[in-house]
Amino acid sequence: MPAAVSGSSGTTLRRSSARAYAEADRADAFPHTRRPLPWFLAGFLLLLFLVPIDSTEVRVHLPVDSHLDRFALLILAFAWFWYGGDRRTFLNSRRSKLFVTAVCIYTVIAVASVLLDAPRIINLGEFTLAEKRFATLGAFIALGWFALSALRREDLYGIASYLIGLGTVTALGVLLERRTGYNAFYNISAIVLKPFATVAPSPTDIHPLFGSDGRVTVVGPTVHGLAVTALMTMVIPFALVRMLDASTRRRRLMYAGIFLLLLAGAIATDKKTAVVVPVAMVAYIMFYRRRLLKLMPLGLVIIVAIVHVASPGSLGAVFDKSNASSNSTTHRIADFSSVMPDILAHPLIGRGFGTLDPDEPTIFRINDNEYVDEVWEVGILGLVAYMWMILAPIVAAQRAIRSADPVMSSLALSASAGCVGYLVVSGLFDATSFVQAPYIFFIVASLATIASGSTETDTSGHRRSPQMRLRRSPAVAVRHGDASAHA
Repeated sequence: MPAAVSGSSGTTLRRSSARAYAEADRADAFPHTRRPLPWFLAGFLLLLFLVPIDSTEVRVHLPVDSHLDRFALLILAFAWFWYGGDRRTFLNSRRSKLFVTAVCIYTVIAVASVLLDAPRIINLGEFTLAEKRFATLGAFIALGWFALSALRREDLYGIASYLIGLGTVTALGVLLERRTGYNAFYNISAIVLKPFATVAPSPTDIHPLFGSDGRVTVVGPTVHGLAVTALMTMVIPFALVRMLDASTRRRRLMYAGIFLLLLAGAIATDKKTAVVVPVAMVAYIMFYRRRLLKLMPLGLVIIVAIVHVASPGSLGAVFDKSNASSNSTTHRIADFSSVMPDILAHPLIGRGFGTLDPDEPTIFRINDNEYVDEVWEVGILGLVAYMWMILAPIVAAQRAIRSADPVMSSLALSASAGCVGYLVVSGLFDATSFVQAPYIFFIVASLATIASGSTETDTSGHRRSPQMRLRRSPAVAVRHGDASAHA
């Protein structure tokens, strides 16, 4: 395992690597690339962070729902084939196959859960429900596959910067919504998309006395505060790791400000998830960046001050003792016992993926816990496969995190920390019910997978031309014992 980089040598290494990646930017890396596929992905991310896609219906009938993200995915699929994304690029590369294999295993178990209980599912008229749920799962997988096919390692730094920028804009919009009750995401989208789509009214309500649990309703570009909280918290690691690894005070302060802004935006939703998930991700990052521990006392004071100024009252709402006995908390406690009869009847493979009808209250219940939903629908095997699907990119990223390339190490750590966030999110609410959470998970999981690959091959498995490679800096060469670096 390479030794940790410290002192002046660490600064030299970071600057040398930064120069190498700047050279890669000029050599066709996002956002300086002429390759169209990364830009199509960037367009989808723009919709994800700034447009209420699950509240926007396009005026065109589809076999499934007509939400805007379905049409965006059709455009991605067309672009993937049109621009040569169907050349088995990922399978021929040196990237880790853990994540892709885990997704395939989970999908196979989901299909098996329906096929093995097909007579009952058909008799009860639940097969159509399963079809719709498989369409949603297919959308998540398609986005992840597109990201794996469209991006190269040298694109990761630019895409991560883009994610940080989108997360910052979302946080600013959420803070504005918390302060004024004006949801810019819904209102602007309704105006821009009016010619061909209908945007539902925003559920925003900043008067907690009228809420069901005494908390405000702040949703950003989603239908629920939990969804936008997941969206922002899974971007937080990218800003935090860059703050820790910054080589200049200016960049360190800039990313510290972005980190605080993202955290304030998440806490502005009054959801406990906004505290629990960042704590888990910070603990994970601290395992690899021990100096974060030294910053914790001062950091906590600054966080409390900034969040209080940016979103007054939100911290008090999150830590209010009455929340421990709120409706959502009480509901979570009863989740598992309520579905136990079905689990005991179908312990291994579940009662059928996506076969629960939300319009049938005698059968369906909102569990506020994705793991309970998984064991209910796809059994113990499906639950294990779902958890491995989340853990696989984290495991795959370990080698890159410990690599001698500080930029790629930072990217792998950030992306895998985002996956850790989704691992925690799935235990706090039914994550796949809000498309933003799994969409952003499949993106960060793809980034972690790409970071785990070799620097010498592109996704087509062929060696790049010299001007397309990241040239090894002298500092990195010395770390690898390359004597030619001294020549």
